[in-house]
Amino acid sequence: MSLRKLPISYLFAILASIALGSLVGLRNYLFMMYYNEQDKFSWDRGWFIHVVNYLTWALLLPLVNEAVARIQSGPPRSNWILALRILLAGTLLSLLHELISNLLFFPTLHVLGVKEMTMETFRHMIGVLPAAVITRLIEFGIIYAILTAIELRRKYRTKQLELAKMEGRLSSAQLNALRLQLQPHFLFNTLNTISSLMEFDKKSAQKIVSQLGNLLRTLLDQDKRNLVPLHEELEFIKSYLNIEQVRFQDRLRIEYDIDSHILDAQVPSLILQPLVENAIKHGFSKRTDEGHISVNCQKEGQYHIRLTVRDDGEGSPKSQEALLSSGIGLKNIRERLQLIYKNDCQFSIQSGKGLGFEASILIPYQR
Repeated sequence: MSLRKLPISYLFAILASIALGSLVGLRNYLFMMYYNEQDKFSWDRGWFIHVVNYLTWALLLPLVNEAVARIQSGPPRSNWILALRILLAGTLLSLLHELISNLLFFPTLHVLGVKEMTMETFRHMIGVLPAAVITRLIEFGIIYAILTAIELRRKYRTKQLELAKMEGRLSSAQLNALRLQLQPHFLFNTLNTISSLMEFDKKSAQKIVSQLGNLLRTLLDQDKRNLVPLHEELEFIKSYLNIEQVRFQDRLRIEYDIDSHILDAQVPSLILQPLVENAIKHGFSKRTDEGHISVNCQKEGQYHIRLTVRDDGEGSPKSQEALLSSGIGLKNIRERLQLIYKNDCQFSIQSGKGLGFEASILIPYQR
């Protein structure tokens, strides 16, 4: 049966244990210097024993990690049962630690001629075993806490990623639903235009059908994309307004003021269409004289762009909140912007009786 993957590199654990043991040895030496007893410092008891101790824990890390994982993955029980399992696993590993560390420590000193192994050595090992096991048990508790914290952090990050993916899928589904809501509405209005023209201007109706074909092709191409380059969105809007100009027999005057440096900016697809449709419906369709609509796209500051659609129609005395809550198009825009950009966006409307209508969108500049 294979052991679980270690939370840190095995080599790193060994090197870190040697460094930690050396640091503890240095601490002992500095203490003795402070008390002017550095001549009593011995490298075997003052430094080497600590290195062997921590190195043994590093060598046992796969077993310790497996024990911690099994304790944590066990069925949920009382805290007493959990404490008993930790104590039992810690005691067994502490005994194993003492066996291995003694085999590393005393034979090494014997080979190096520092201290010869005798029967007294074995009696010493047995005599200090209870105290040593308690010390090792405390060290195991610290290691257990560290490994548990690492595992909890890993699970937390995994859960965050899962939630982010789920939120992304949900947002994407909501955006697609909003787009599907908008497209039939837009197509219905265009088909009404064609139907009204068929009675008195078949040539213009045929021209609109051709333009509509281009629009449908764009809609199908954008079916799975919530963001498109600004130049694509403008091409779509120009095709749409070409249809409307045919419908109103060129009484509709369109003006574009576009910053060429932001044509590659990513904008929500079909975000401008409801605004120009609203401008035509409320600002121009009931007029007999010439009407004017302007589409303005400019960079604002260093990190944002502003998209604005204005008309010179009659305007509306309603409040901004009332206007934003009325109709599919404007509600659709506000919901999509909130889904995509959260709080880093603005959607505002300015209007008044006889003052026309201006809708403005501020979004981050993303290339």
